[in-house]
Amino acid sequence: MKKLKNLLLAIVIMMFATSVFAQSGTIVVTIKGIENNTGNIKIGLYNSESTFPTYGEHFKGAELKADKSGVSYTFENIPAGTYAVAVWHDENDNKEMDKNFFGSPSESYGFSGNIYGSFGPPDFDEVSFKVISDKKTTINIDIE
Repeated sequence: MKKLKNLLLAIVIMMFATSVFAQSGTIVVTIKGIENNTGNIKIGLYNSESTFPTYGEHFKGAELKADKSGVSYTFENIPAGTYAVAVWHDENDNKEMDKNFFGSPSESYGFSGNIYGSFGPPDFDEVSFKVISDKKTTINIDIE
């Protein structure tokens, strides 16, 4: 019985310590290369390969008024983990990534690490980064 009590006490202490000392931080995303002040900049923060880079299926998201001098957004209280960022300039504010006749994006976009895929978006693991505390990332958007 004493061993069971000690085990339960150890579990309670570990759970308390984990919740008290769980690391979290902020992610500051700065977007440069915005061509004009029309529309909005959509920012998606992803913590899963399965949802990346579908806007609306992100872990957290933000929408900012486009500003060709650049915009910045801070995601707060982000638990330690692996994340990726995808952004796009929704110039006509139709909440869709517009594409040309060939299916290529006709609106500027970008990903964390400023990495672009060859035929489509890059993989989550190519653009992801670890968050243990605070993190800053700058993304230059472009039409590839």
